[in-house]
Amino acid sequence: MVDYLNCLDKALVETLKNKCLTITTAESCTGGMVASSIVNISGASEIFKEGYITYSNEAKERVLGVRHETLEQYKAVSEEVAREMAEGAVNKAGADISVSVTGVAGPSKEDDKPVGLVYIGCCYKGITHVKECELSGDRHTIRCQSTKEALKFVLDIVKMC
Repeated sequence: MVDYLNCLDKALVETLKNKCLTITTAESCTGGMVASSIVNISGASEIFKEGYITYSNEAKERVLGVRHETLEQYKAVSEEVAREMAEGAVNKAGADISVSVTGVAGPSKEDDKPVGLVYIGCCYKGITHVKECELSGDRHTIRCQSTKEALKFVLDIVKMC
C-alpha cells in the first residue's frame, strides 16, 4: 500500500504543479496523514498552502466555520460536515482546491456510525464533491485507506475539470 500511496501523492503534486494549482487539507480521522503524504513529495511547497487538523467538533466550528447546526443535526461523520470542512478550508487558506476527511477509524462506532465509514470532500472551482467510503481493517489501516482515497479523489476531480 505504501508504494501505491507514494504514486498517488507524487501524481497529485505533479498534476497540481502542472496546472499551477494550490491545495489545502482539512482532516479529522486522518489526523494530518493527507497533508503529510503531500508534503513528503519534493516540490510540494509550490502547491501546498496549509493544513488543518480539526479533530474536535469545536475545532471544526472555530477553524473551518462548520456550522454548529450541521454538527448537531448530522454529526461529525457525515456528507454535510465533509462538505462544510472542504469549503471552509479552501476559503480560509485561499487555495484553489481543498480536501477534507471525516470518519470513524475505530475501534468503536461513533454516534451510531460504523467503523470504517468515511466521507471525503473536495472543493474545486466553487463546486464541492463528497465521496462516501466504507472501509475495513484496524484503526491504522482505515486511516491509511482514507488517505489513499482522499488523494485519489482529488486527483480524479482535478483531471476531470
